[in-house]
Amino acid sequence: MEAQSVDDLLDRLVAEYSDRVARGGPAGEAEILARAPEAHREALQRCFRMIQAGVATAPRAGAPLGPGVRLDRFEIVRELGRGGMAIVYLANQLELRRPVALKVLRPGLALERRNVDRFRREALAIARLQHPHIVQVHAVGEADGWHFLAMEYVEGRTLADVYAELAELAKLARPTGEDLERLTGFRAGGAKLERALCAFLAPVARALGVAHELGLVHRDVKPSNILIHADGRAVIADFGLAKGDGDPGLSLSGEPLGTPYYMSPEQATLIAEPVDRRTDVYSLGVTLFEGLTGRRPYEGDTVLQVLERLRSSEPPSARSLVPTLSTGVDAVVRRAMAKSPSERYPTALELAVDLQAISEGHPPQALAREGSAWKRVGRVYVGVFQLRREYRSARTFLGWPLVHLVPSVAGKNKVAKGWFAYGPQAIGFVALGGVVRGVFAFGALAAGLFAFGGLSLGVFALGGLAVGLLSFGGVSAGQTAIGGLAVGHYAIGGRAHAIHAIDAERHDPEAIEWFTRLEPVLDALPAGEVLVRRVEELRGR
Repeated sequence: MEAQSVDDLLDRLVAEYSDRVARGGPAGEAEILARAPEAHREALQRCFRMIQAGVATAPRAGAPLGPGVRLDRFEIVRELGRGGMAIVYLANQLELRRPVALKVLRPGLALERRNVDRFRREALAIARLQHPHIVQVHAVGEADGWHFLAMEYVEGRTLADVYAELAELAKLARPTGEDLERLTGFRAGGAKLERALCAFLAPVARALGVAHELGLVHRDVKPSNILIHADGRAVIADFGLAKGDGDPGLSLSGEPLGTPYYMSPEQATLIAEPVDRRTDVYSLGVTLFEGLTGRRPYEGDTVLQVLERLRSSEPPSARSLVPTLSTGVDAVVRRAMAKSPSERYPTALELAVDLQAISEGHPPQALAREGSAWKRVGRVYVGVFQLRREYRSARTFLGWPLVHLVPSVAGKNKVAKGWFAYGPQAIGFVALGGVVRGVFAFGALAAGLFAFGGLSLGVFALGGLAVGLLSFGGVSAGQTAIGGLAVGHYAIGGRAHAIHAIDAERHDPEAIEWFTRLEPVLDALPAGEVLVRRVEELRGR
């Protein structure tokens, strides 16, 4: 099932009710209400009453629009599609004899001011954006009770359609730049898919940059909102969610506006950051990721699953899914899709520059910015604590992620498992945290080949209470024990209980000989030089 938010469901139910009323048949209000979440039924019922009132008072709003019907100076040809807010028709603008996409607000919704405001906001937003890669507005108005928006008609497919065909091709062979050219009509010179796709999306990034300069954020950038002109040009559509830079952008139900698959963490209200132009950078990064890999970074059957994965894990590396991708395009995707807005491209125009660089075979700035692998790991490590999120690396070895970090806020039952693991509970080759197990284990309770902690169990154990083949601690027990209180076969400490012991009362010769052999090990321990001097003094007597 396609993931969708509560608002998506409510929009569909309102649309279905509106259509039934407009056709004049039984509205089936009770049946539709039963399909809505109980908490939203009262608000939905109020909306239904407004639709009924709107149909009753609008001069013609109760009669469905169809082929041949005139609305102001437009004559409808056929329906193109419909959503929760509006129906889109192909229409002819009579005086200019040109086709237009006529977007008409559904009957009854116009009675609620916020619906009209949102509808008109789309018109005003697009009208300000005179750009060849943004759908143009021709007219906006009201006639016979219908609110409408006449837009440029782009006859062709969407990028989502192209991605679907590329996915089919991928079942047989890796798609190429020539495949993208054939499906879009865009000329990229027969380059590899990554170069062709970056060349195709670079103008989209520049168009978003122009919108951002005017203070507008799209908020719903995704493949289905990128139309493809007959000349192969990509055109951004549906600025219906557009708002001023920094506006919260919540819907009536309190849900974030946008599409979960392409939604930024701040847009999904997962992190306390303003929703600004960088949210479009993120969504375009997801769009690029999908085109390169054939899948979206976060999948799920419901919106809650998608948002939980967005909250709890880092997106997989594009290159980990498609190893033939260049490190350059992987770096561009990674920077565009960074969880923290401060780590992303600050503007869409800067993203456009890197996309253009990839398309021309040049290294992007994102690659130079990333620096060494250790620097990248450091940024991720800091991000775990700043954003309080889980991180699991996409790359694995023998079934384990290379890195798995779980912050303490994730809860004590969440276990970090990886070659490098950190968390309240951690299991790994190197494990750090509260309760840990690993070859190298560092924690409050640590068990491993080399264990370091408050309570440590291991072949080599160091801690407040240490138990191991070789143990060192406040209280130490093992074959060889060193500590304030040491218990073992060989023991040295403030007080030692062993077959061969060194303490204030006993200076066993065999123990002295044994610890003499262990001087290199003793020297590496905390305050080890004191132990070495003590053994040397005893041996010299």
